[in-house]
Amino acid sequence: MKRILLVLALAWIAVTASSCSDWLDLKPYDGVVEENYWNTKEDVNLAVIGCYSSMLNKNLITNMFYWGELRADMVAGGASAGSREMNVIRGEISPENTILKWNEFYTTISYCNKVIEKSELVRTRDVTFSDELYRQYVGEAVTIRSLMYFYLLRSFKDVPLVLKASDSDQQDYYPYNYNPETGVGNEQMMIDTLTTQLSRVMMHLPMAYNSTAESKGRVTRWTAMALLADIYLWQGNYIQCEKLCTQIINSKQFSLIPVYRSPEYVYDETTGDIVDTVYIANSTYVERWFNYLYVSGNSYESLFELQFPTVSVSLDDPFFDLFNYATTPRTVLVPNSLFLVDGLFPESETRNPAVKDIRSTNFQQGLVWKWVGLESAGTSKRVKQRFPHWMVYRYADIILMKAEALNQLALIGGDNQMMWEAYQLTRQIMVRSNAVENVDLKFIYPIDGKNLEQLILNERAREFAFEGKRWYDLLRFAKRNNFEGREYLMQAATNSAPPEKLESLKIKYGKNEFLYWPIFIDEVEMNKNLRQNEYYQ
Repeated sequence: MKRILLVLALAWIAVTASSCSDWLDLKPYDGVVEENYWNTKEDVNLAVIGCYSSMLNKNLITNMFYWGELRADMVAGGASAGSREMNVIRGEISPENTILKWNEFYTTISYCNKVIEKSELVRTRDVTFSDELYRQYVGEAVTIRSLMYFYLLRSFKDVPLVLKASDSDQQDYYPYNYNPETGVGNEQMMIDTLTTQLSRVMMHLPMAYNSTAESKGRVTRWTAMALLADIYLWQGNYIQCEKLCTQIINSKQFSLIPVYRSPEYVYDETTGDIVDTVYIANSTYVERWFNYLYVSGNSYESLFELQFPTVSVSLDDPFFDLFNYATTPRTVLVPNSLFLVDGLFPESETRNPAVKDIRSTNFQQGLVWKWVGLESAGTSKRVKQRFPHWMVYRYADIILMKAEALNQLALIGGDNQMMWEAYQLTRQIMVRSNAVENVDLKFIYPIDGKNLEQLILNERAREFAFEGKRWYDLLRFAKRNNFEGREYLMQAATNSAPPEKLESLKIKYGKNEFLYWPIFIDEVEMNKNLRQNEYYQ
């Protein structure tokens, strides 16, 4: 039965997720069993589209957000927050918490495995299935599978690495999340596997497709390179991360959405002399930036985003319940405004409200506005079933990843020129966003590398607020050099923990294994080959 249902599921999600993007709008082959399915290159293409469509699952998107944000310091519980959300925010994490369910990630992985295995069979049945197209489809499936595993390993550390499709209910499907011979967890093996496979397939991926929507919503060579750079950054391989980011930058395929600014001079009240220059972002360009990036999507800043339909009756809205409300405030999560306003987005010293970081409008009216609003500042909100796209990688990511890698290399080698280059890259993002100068130290040459490290982390928080990256950033910065940067986590706890939980949370942050999720209890009980996170055993 599983062998039949899998193919039908691939076809069904491909059509029910159809949107304004023509490349997602395909017809399913109703009633086709698997033995009679894998015959043509069109069958493989439909299965690949099914892999993309499976990522539009509401629970998968919700967990991308929860896993990357709940344990950090940028969101707080809203009126509809339940115990499962609030327990995580308080640092009271239990293996029974349903936020830990990884089902949808492994479902997408299973679909990818099926494409990778069955594509070879189709080559023997369809003489028009070229080697080039075969390698592209396999490359897309490998990249999507690698993305799912990257979320899993950053969240749980040691998870089962399943690279073979499940073809029947009788198949032994109880994989280990560690090597049973050595007792070593899977994390390093997974990283090695992902980097090897992505390095092998990325050159077989197109640099672009036939339409903008397809080029932004379907895996390209640049997507695979960005993911590989991100994995290298997580691993601490800064040389390879910097090389990949430089290749993407030098390709000239992407750029930041510009926001023009006009200067305003600050005068000394006594002498009348000019003592400083501040900038006011042009409101027209701010609206364009917000619309292109978060409302319309598929901008020239985007490398890869999950594209939701403009209107759909077949998909559950992953954003509305989390961030929006109709007539009464019933949202699950709200911005941690105290930390954001006092920590990341303080007011300008000029007291001119127009002198502000344009990203400070991403939270307003007590809402995560970038996932709710239809304009940068105002009252127009999305209605239910009008989904924004979920940003996975964009050009700002590449710039800041390169800056981070360069700064880490400079700290190791004591290279001040490299630190200055890292700072100038970071400044590109700050200038585009009209970051208020007093949010961080103003840097002069020679650079203090540790101060620059803090600036890069802060700038990532401002730039990618509520995009499911904050906890992974904090953990990556903290775990370097045998958790030399654990203070970043302690500061995050200070920013977000309820006062009565602060000290206990800081004690927990001193335990390395606590920084990863436990495996959901049902998974451990069903699969006796899984080893629970030591902290929760």
